[in-house]
Amino acid sequence: IFASASAAYEEIAVKDGGTIRGSVKVDGKVPKLPPLQITKFKEVCKDVPNESLLVGPGQGVRYAVVTLEGITKGKAVEKEAVHEMDNLGCRFVPHVLAAGVGQFVVFKNSDPILHTVHALFTSGQPQFNIGLYPGRVSRKPLVTPGVVKIICEVHPWMSAYLVVTDHPYYSVTDIYGEYLISDIPGGSYRLKVWHETLGTEEKQVEVKAGGSQNVDFVLSPKPGAKK
Repeated sequence: IFASASAAYEEIAVKDGGTIRGSVKVDGKVPKLPPLQITKFKEVCKDVPNESLLVGPGQGVRYAVVTLEGITKGKAVEKEAVHEMDNLGCRFVPHVLAAGVGQFVVFKNSDPILHTVHALFTSGQPQFNIGLYPGRVSRKPLVTPGVVKIICEVHPWMSAYLVVTDHPYYSVTDIYGEYLISDIPGGSYRLKVWHETLGTEEKQVEVKAGGSQNVDFVLSPKPGAKK
């Protein structure tokens, strides 16, 4: 079933592709995040930020992932492309990474202490748990789409997310909450935003050949989120 899912995406030459850009913002008062509980290696692990909800200028949300759902053909997936996630200052950098099936993630450890990278896949990809000694690098292939949580077994406050798609139409928002997806064949799609604490939302979009449009999302903090 997983093989057929990725085979369903057909690579074509996209002429007059459309562009969708916009922003992801948080509505109302931003909940105050609890500080991370740093329990050991405090000489290395100090001032580690809680990145589960980063709100920048104008209420823009960083590290939201915007994907085009229901796209069956479009520009080529950049096979063998390598994305990097570092262990630095007792946190994963970047905190959220988006990538495509057929690509790789390189996990590095720039800290002077041992970290592990434990990836909790929800579907057909085997989980992996890599011990990363200082300076060690490990390269892993991505074979199934989905949202993957990554934790460190040694430092329970460390977490990151990897969002894997079977097409190249995705974007991670920047510090202003902005995203851009381009070279989209004309057609009707669902545009989906995912954020680890604000949840998901979808909007129906019509992409015209050569057209450009703005689609903004406003997410509300979930009731019960720590204020």
